[in-house]
Amino acid sequence: MSSRSPRTTLIEPGAGPLTATPERADGQDIKHWFGGRIAAELRLWEALERGLLAPFQYFGVHDGTDLRQIGWRRGQGYDVGQLSNVYTGNDRRAAVVLETFHRKVGDVGRMRALGFCVSIDHARFMADRFTRAGLPSVAVTTNSSRDERDQALRDLRERKINAVFTVDLFNEGVDVPEIDTMLFLRSAAACGWPTTSPA
Repeated sequence: MSSRSPRTTLIEPGAGPLTATPERADGQDIKHWFGGRIAAELRLWEALERGLLAPFQYFGVHDGTDLRQIGWRRGQGYDVGQLSNVYTGNDRRAAVVLETFHRKVGDVGRMRALGFCVSIDHARFMADRFTRAGLPSVAVTTNSSRDERDQALRDLRERKINAVFTVDLFNEGVDVPEIDTMLFLRSAAACGWPTTSPA
């Protein structure tokens, strides 16, 4: 990288490795890929303020699901198996998600969404419920072959399907600019995002 100010040159060809996910979900330190140091850091909100990213809308929707009986441990979050049991088969919650889409997303038939779920069963359940509601969708998981994963993303880009539901895939290092909607269908504490513990 040259000695020019990072305000005028953010990235030069050959500048070195970059990441959008410095705090990995698996807890591994990434600095070994960067020579043990971080040369520059630009956080989401600052990039938005500088006009370097497209602005986005965020809708937090209360679905009425009671998580107080789900096991929770500091540093680990919710018990994923218990959380999956609550979310999978929860037609009322799926209906809330679908109803919110119809209110918030203009033409749901043209949307291209990526939905992050708590488990493989949850991803399959959500893909099934969206498909039944007239929004063709698939679940792509660690059980899916590379060809199935690639085909799902091709189908999403070409609008053959409206949504791909997944768990622990497409979290990092995936670039699909055609995606216009993201669904975070698991509690933040179930996927390593910082939260406060439940009351």
